[in-house]
Amino acid sequence: MKSVLVTLIAFASTAIAQVSLPDLAQQAQADRKPRLIPPLLPAVTQRIAAPFNTEEERTALRIEHGQWTEDDLDTPARRARAALIARALDHPDLFNEEADALDRAEAALLRGDLDDAIELANDSTSLRAIRIRAQAYFDLGEFDKADDAIDPAVERLARVNLDDADEMAEGVRALQLRANIRGPERVGGGDYETLLSLLRRAREQIDRLSWQVRLAEAELLYDKHNGREATAAATEALRLNPRAAAALALVGRIAVDGFNMDAAEYAATLLDELAESVGGANPAGPMVRARARLRQSDAEGAELALRDTLDFFPRHRGVLALDAAAAAASFDDDELAEDLERFDELSPDSPLALFEVGAALSEARQYEPAQDYLNLAISRLPNWPAPLIELGLVSVQSGDDLAAIEALSSAAELDRWDIRAQNSLKLVQRLQEYETIESEHFVVRYKPGIDALLAVEMVPVLEEIHARIASSPAREYLGLPGGVGHEPEQKTLIELLPDHSEFAVRITGMPAIHTIAASTGPVIAMETPREGRDHPNGTYDWPRVVQHEYVHTVTLSRTKNRIPHWFTEASAVFYEDAPRDENRWRLLTRVFQSDELFDLDGINVGFVRPKKPTDRAQAYAQGHWMYQYMAERWGPEAPVDLMDKYAVGIREEQAFNDVLGIGRDEFLKDFTAWAESDLRSVGMLPPEGYPSITELLEEETEGLSDEQKAQFRPDEIWAAEKLSEYPDHPDLMELLVIRTVGQREGGLTEPDVRLLEEYAEVRPVSDLPHRRLALHYLASEDLETRVNAIEHLEFLDAREQSTAAFASALVRLYADTARWDEAAVAAERAVRIDPFDAETRELAARVALVKNDPATAERHIRALTKIEPDRRIHEQRLEAVSGMKVGMGSE
Repeated sequence: MKSVLVTLIAFASTAIAQVSLPDLAQQAQADRKPRLIPPLLPAVTQRIAAPFNTEEERTALRIEHGQWTEDDLDTPARRARAALIARALDHPDLFNEEADALDRAEAALLRGDLDDAIELANDSTSLRAIRIRAQAYFDLGEFDKADDAIDPAVERLARVNLDDADEMAEGVRALQLRANIRGPERVGGGDYETLLSLLRRAREQIDRLSWQVRLAEAELLYDKHNGREATAAATEALRLNPRAAAALALVGRIAVDGFNMDAAEYAATLLDELAESVGGANPAGPMVRARARLRQSDAEGAELALRDTLDFFPRHRGVLALDAAAAAASFDDDELAEDLERFDELSPDSPLALFEVGAALSEARQYEPAQDYLNLAISRLPNWPAPLIELGLVSVQSGDDLAAIEALSSAAELDRWDIRAQNSLKLVQRLQEYETIESEHFVVRYKPGIDALLAVEMVPVLEEIHARIASSPAREYLGLPGGVGHEPEQKTLIELLPDHSEFAVRITGMPAIHTIAASTGPVIAMETPREGRDHPNGTYDWPRVVQHEYVHTVTLSRTKNRIPHWFTEASAVFYEDAPRDENRWRLLTRVFQSDELFDLDGINVGFVRPKKPTDRAQAYAQGHWMYQYMAERWGPEAPVDLMDKYAVGIREEQAFNDVLGIGRDEFLKDFTAWAESDLRSVGMLPPEGYPSITELLEEETEGLSDEQKAQFRPDEIWAAEKLSEYPDHPDLMELLVIRTVGQREGGLTEPDVRLLEEYAEVRPVSDLPHRRLALHYLASEDLETRVNAIEHLEFLDAREQSTAAFASALVRLYADTARWDEAAVAAERAVRIDPFDAETRELAARVALVKNDPATAERHIRALTKIEPDRRIHEQRLEAVSGMKVGMGSE
């Protein structure tokens, strides 16, 4: 009983703060921007100010380290150099013949004016010129010419002892480019370790203040999917030059990869502002935004992010490739064909657009077309590891292990240093050593050992979940609304990963992700619910979580993965078959009262580009609410009919008209009216005609000075007086509860109990009265009093997702009152949430034995022999219960 008391006390002690105070910390966090530009390294200031420098040299150093002032930019060459550093690529002086030819060549390369870049760089033999020419040929898809262009760089790096760190960085970039042509291990002295050693020498022995060296190092590390060290190197580059737009763009891209969309958006804004500050435009900011939108399943937003940039930079291969990716993610085949044709007119043999399209389709869970485009990209540049790695990851997500191993092994042969490829390959190879249990609709794969306990127990639960979700939407299922009415063509693979990092690699290819389960369509990966260092999320209600994810699997299958983001999440929450908890009710009430409900465009943005910390939670809660309204008004088959419309590519407005008979705007209007009545029905709004508590307080303080208003505190006397005038006003009753019961030390009095019971009737979704009453009754030594806690624990347990404390307490109370069937159900729920806890297993085994169910008792005792292998008593109990089974069988 101790665990449930601790849980209740913890909740009760924070109840007052949770009820009405705004979360100022969250708001402060929303207003705080990520710090992407670090302070300038003091050594840079010292270098610029060194007394031996001439004024010309100081000016050049200020520009090179991003410390220029307006007065420094007094010639076309200096303005062009500053514009190039800030990536203001269309700055007039980057077209001025008085500017440095290689600065103009670099800008032409970055704009996509590749023939101009080659011509401007042709008169120089520097490593920078070599790299520009090679990159231009590479971007044109002329790989043999690019490879030949790099030969002089290889010879110079091998024979000449360079004393220019920036030139060393350019040489490394050239060799890195050759690696994409020949393969990283076939570049003639330019493998990853050699490149890093060259950069290390440039940094440590030639010029420790060269930001170009740190940027080249960041680019090399990022190419190997080493995001952590790449971020550190890019940040160091920014410490040496805070206006180095290339370093900032890399930081933004890494933020997108890590799903840190706030940092990505801020990086994009800084990139825009940096280019504008010197009088030009930079495509990098819009590209960061477009990548972020694509990662957030917002293809239309990606297209919008690139629209103006395409006008400014119509030959920029990266922008064109991302625009094609956005068309692919929009499922617009005609536009995709046009975009790819436009790209191929400029660079007919380049794999870039095909790769971006394949990656975007993979993100959109369009696995087969993703594989097709990635294979086309591979055919154009077979030694480039990137599309091979992406192909391997697509195969991982689609559950095709053999294809994944083949692609990732090929990538690993090309590049043994790529972290993401190596992580994923090792995991998929380890997965081949896992054991499986197969049922009619599922394959459960698990690591041999103790996880087998859970894997075996999952199978019957999974089949129950399937029966519920696949049931006909036109018929009730065990008293619940009908299901989705669809079965995926193949068995769903459930992968039970032994710890959090393994789960993260399974989902993303990298060991860092903040969730516990995820559906990629045919595969649902989940980490084992367990306490411990390798399980930061601890135990959880895995049947509810997997039921949510299986809804994704089924709806994605039914809609061919073409379903609005809000709608797939709404259906998944709806079919969890769990009551909405108080936190979500309060969130919905707050946004309703403040007229901040999302419309049907805004709710998708709430998922993918939240502006406030609560936007994503609101999107989940409101989506569920709208799905509930739809099912109640039009029947549970209506949302499923909408799914079929989405599957054939019909847009949401037309789908609503076809199925519901009204458009999206009218739906939202009708939903809002229904939402108000729903809030009143659960006591989240006062009865119709009653003033709000805010209005009552304004009336009470009318005529007072501002200082008096600030000092006014409504107490229990004021609340009781107003309740006599407005009986059953939920907010007044809550205030009365908080001011009396909430502040009382020790046990509850009879009036306290009556007040809490009345409040529970007036606001039946509130946790507070149930927590306090359960705590009150459980503290009694009298059994007849303790059993009064049952209804309150049942309320709390139905909403609990992370602890078995309430279920375990219910088991004991049911047992004390000989309600053995209910005790057995509660015991199974407790075990499912915390399957590796010995005390929970022992409790479930005892209940099973009392119910004369030796098979269930044996299952739990057998689990105990694995959980606590050193306790001989478990083996003895197992022998005894096995004997009971034999005896029952002989009878």
